[in-house]
Amino acid sequence: MSRRAFTSGALLVVLAAVAGCRTAPPTHDGIHPANAPAATANSDPAPAAQPDAHDQVEALLASAQDAAARGDAPEFQDCEAAVFQLLDRTPELAVRPNDCPAYRDDVVAELASLADQIDDGDDDTTADNSPPEPEPVAETHVSEVQEVARQAKYDLPVVVNPEVTSLIDFYTGRYREKLIAALERASIYLPYIRAELKKANMPLDLAWLPLVESAFNPHARSRAKAQGLWQFMAGTARLYDLRADSLVDERNDPFLATKAAVRHLGDLHNMFGSWELALAAYNCGAGNIQRALRRSNGDTDFWTLRRYLRRETRNYVPALWAVVVVTKNPAAYGLPPIEEHPPCLDRVPVRGSLDLDVLAQRAGLDAGNLADLNPALKQRLTPASGTYQLAVPCGLGLNIAETIAAIPPSERVRRFLHVIKKGDTPGAIARKYGSSVDAIMAANGIRNPRALRIGQTLIVPRGPVAAYERHTAASAPSRKAHAHAATKRYVVRRGDTLYRIARRFGTSTGELQKRNNLADEMIRPGDVLLLSR
Repeated sequence: MSRRAFTSGALLVVLAAVAGCRTAPPTHDGIHPANAPAATANSDPAPAAQPDAHDQVEALLASAQDAAARGDAPEFQDCEAAVFQLLDRTPELAVRPNDCPAYRDDVVAELASLADQIDDGDDDTTADNSPPEPEPVAETHVSEVQEVARQAKYDLPVVVNPEVTSLIDFYTGRYREKLIAALERASIYLPYIRAELKKANMPLDLAWLPLVESAFNPHARSRAKAQGLWQFMAGTARLYDLRADSLVDERNDPFLATKAAVRHLGDLHNMFGSWELALAAYNCGAGNIQRALRRSNGDTDFWTLRRYLRRETRNYVPALWAVVVVTKNPAAYGLPPIEEHPPCLDRVPVRGSLDLDVLAQRAGLDAGNLADLNPALKQRLTPASGTYQLAVPCGLGLNIAETIAAIPPSERVRRFLHVIKKGDTPGAIARKYGSSVDAIMAANGIRNPRALRIGQTLIVPRGPVAAYERHTAASAPSRKAHAHAATKRYVVRRGDTLYRIARRFGTSTGELQKRNNLADEMIRPGDVLLLSR
């Protein structure tokens, strides 16, 4: 569903909607499926002068779009909650005014898309590595680049033509600093990628494909939701046995993703019989290449076929050829020599859930470094079922295994993850984990529980918060006393830092670290901090 323009006569409606985003109160704490029919409710008929419900939803949606474009998450969440309230109160919105079905579903889908847009805007790992449109170059310049290229050997059908020459100028020109940074990251992964390609009897020059895909960034994420070093979409990743869910996303593990990418590239080459077409299919999908072949009357020459491909794909293969030429001849382009530094890792089997922050604190490790070694663990938690092979610094495997064994089961995690199912309510979720509704809402940055959706993953702080609140409520029943007691603990929210929390409560980061036995300033949403004793 595309972004909407404002609908009929809506200046007054929009002004009311913007104000309504901030003022609309929740009606109850139930959680509604994203695709469920709206519940009926009796309400007084709206005054004739007010806009109808459809126009109100459209105006609220426009306000939500504006908030998402500004990156204003609180304003967007208020608009989102107001839309859900209106949908629930107005059963006739289950269909469009023109009787087309699923209007509500379209609205929900648009809100979900906008929520993802805000998430993407907050993520500094979003990949933007699409090669630009090649520019015209002089024939003499092409000849110069061809002379440089002939000094190296290639195991892919690399050609140097005006398009490739232009992209060489791009990578060694305005992209130069990013290229150097990418080459530094590549030094870690190239030996392993080449080893996997060699085992599969595939061209070793394919090892440079992640530079075009992700600039060798294992945390990269595209606007289309492709992730990792090899930029797998979730569906394709699962076809090649990579787990991709809210807890573990193996697309972000450069070693597991490399194994899957080698298999995928091999399958595409078997399908098309050409590395140029296989690479193009890796970018846009085999179906798009098959359609392009039909349009070209079966002509399999990539340079003829590329006119039938979208811009990103028709420049994708020339971009890889440009990268291969440059990296095979770094001195000719004034680049530093490419030195490879494969990582030295140990693997420790971990059964059940374990919080990486807990392990880091117990083992005297840097929590950030431990998380970087395990990029597939999206929430820094190992899965509750089965055994996970945890990557740890080289030479520490035995010691860390002993440390893990010594952690009491009740102290292995500081928070839980819960995927919302039909019929869930914040209260029921809180009771299940011995937490509290307020703690759950705070940990997830949620203002209105009615905005929760089936399939959404919640961070649930562990039980001590709820136990503490029950204790203070029993010992100090007055609202004033309870509010005073509640200030002694703080549930970390999304976007919090230890420094900001310290400033907010008039203390220091050092004092907070001391009170909470923190080895560093690393905190996570859902953590509970002791502010005073």
